[in-house]
Amino acid sequence: MLIWHMTGTRSGRPPDIAAAIRSFDVTPAPLFGRIVRRPPPVKTAVYNWPAGRYYDSANDASPDMTKPLRIVPLAALFACGLFLRGPAAAAEEPAPERDPYKARLIGLPFVYYSPETKLAFGVGGVLNFRAGRLKEQTRTSSIWAYASYNLARQFTVLIKPEVYVKGNSLIFDGSLRYERTPQDFYGVGNDTLSADRESFTPRIFAVEIGVKRRVLGALFGGLRFDFERLTMEKVETGGLLDAGDIIGSRGGMIAGLGASLGWDTRDAVLFPRDGALLQFSADAYGAAAGSDFTFNRLEIDLRKYLPLGTDRVLALQTYVVSTGGDVPFYKLALLGGDSHLRGYYKGRFRDKGLVLFQAEYRVLITKRIGVAGFAGLADIFSGFKELGQGNVKFSAGCGLRYVINKRDGATVRFDMAWGEASFGLYITAQEAF
Repeated sequence: MLIWHMTGTRSGRPPDIAAAIRSFDVTPAPLFGRIVRRPPPVKTAVYNWPAGRYYDSANDASPDMTKPLRIVPLAALFACGLFLRGPAAAAEEPAPERDPYKARLIGLPFVYYSPETKLAFGVGGVLNFRAGRLKEQTRTSSIWAYASYNLARQFTVLIKPEVYVKGNSLIFDGSLRYERTPQDFYGVGNDTLSADRESFTPRIFAVEIGVKRRVLGALFGGLRFDFERLTMEKVETGGLLDAGDIIGSRGGMIAGLGASLGWDTRDAVLFPRDGALLQFSADAYGAAAGSDFTFNRLEIDLRKYLPLGTDRVLALQTYVVSTGGDVPFYKLALLGGDSHLRGYYKGRFRDKGLVLFQAEYRVLITKRIGVAGFAGLADIFSGFKELGQGNVKFSAGCGLRYVINKRDGATVRFDMAWGEASFGLYITAQEAF
């Protein structure tokens, strides 16, 4: 960079070019760094326009003008500084940091398959975000939503939020579901036969609302409300449901309140690699809440996640359901589906109680692709006295995982499972447990 010092007359008229050149005081400065102001030398030159000559303070006894004017071309200096220093300044100033906890919305059309729905297609997505100010200490919240349809005129619309606020001290969850889902019914009990299958078509509108609050450390207590209205559109003529002897075969409304107590030390919600989840919940349904049926339901969900190395985890689950009272057949404990003993049709076996044990070994091969192997045992019963006396069900299978959100661990899974004379293929989102 160049620093210029030049003197001129008070008249404001410029000197001639030769004189101007002699009047420059040129000082080199570094290209990168601060602009250094350097005073001009003691010897000065003043141009007298009428006389056409310069006054030299070293040789002339008196100046023609007693107060010379120094003119510094600030605009040119500023422009040169910006031009020469621009790239360096850009290199010195750090780029704005990307917010690592910015909300992410992933939406896409999809095709999926399960033994209950067969081949279906639709559109869905998930919004992952961290609520509150202390985002680095808050778990990932998620809102899942999708709408699907298949050629059997079956449709499902689901919205399922799970939101963590106040540093994980307060949790809101629930679901909103509207669906028309033709299903199979095999009867109630542990020894029903495949030949007993009959179809029915319900239309369901259901709402679940829950809130949990930290009590102490990893201990949470909560309340929940469950509402469901089922309209029976179609049953098979001459079947068990057509006879009307089974509770809930004509449809109806259920409504109930519940309480929960849980211990949660998982390191993540969507894809845990360490920690445990111990969840106890009890719900009561009755006329006081507006329900057509009076019954109760108890659930125990125990999960443990054991890290076995980088991106490898062994997941274990014990799941127990016990119901009592006049329980509609569609609110009994159901065995099967994409979460509770894969390989069996959801509801293939149902009764007032269920005990299930399952394990899954998960490995991430790359940041996006993973594999899993799983196995499980389960038994259903009408009372705890009958536990273990029936035919224990088992299944095993394997699957692929695709991580759609590497930061939060949201996955899409493709599972194949085999049970006793049964097979299940599942393409869906989120882990089974």
